[in-house]
Formats: sequence, structure tokens, C-alpha cells
Amino acid sequence: MAQNLNSFSGDNIQSGFGVQTLFKVVTDATISAKTKLLEIKNRKSAISIGDMFEMQMLMNHLSQLSEMSSNVVAASQAAIMGMARNVKG
Repeated sequence: MAQNLNSFSGDNIQSGFGVQTLFKVVTDATISAKTKLLEIKNRKSAISIGDMFEMQMLMNHLSQLSEMSSNVVAASQAAIMGMARNVKG
């Protein structure tokens, strides 16, 4: 059944914005970096250049995911604030 987009009946089901998936992605990246650090620590030998590049890649990935999650939450908050400002009238 198609709805008329020009009228608002108020009975549309709305769903919240879940950030659990974003938190899980950042948590998984953090666990990967910590696991690599623990692996290097337990090896008790000199750190290879490959290890350094891998750690740099993991930390860069973690930084990007963290920044992306923050930006998504900030954008949704700004959108909600804009809608609330327009409703105040």
C-alpha cells in the first residue's frame, strides 16, 4: 500500500538510531591492536620492520574507524537538533 508523501498522518513507525554497531567496530579494531602489541611483547625479541608497519596500519585503521564513528554520531545529532529547532516554531 503506497502512502501519500505530501500528508503526514502521524502513525508512521519510527525507529531509533543505534550506535552499537559503530561501538563494536571500534572495539574490534582496538582488540586487534592490543592483540598485536601482546604478540610483540610475548615474543621478547627485536621488533621487525614488518611488525612496525603492521602496528602503524592497525593504529591508522583504528583512528579512521574512531573518527568515522564520531562523525556519524555528530552528524546525526546535528540533524536531530535541526529538526528540533524547526519544530519549536
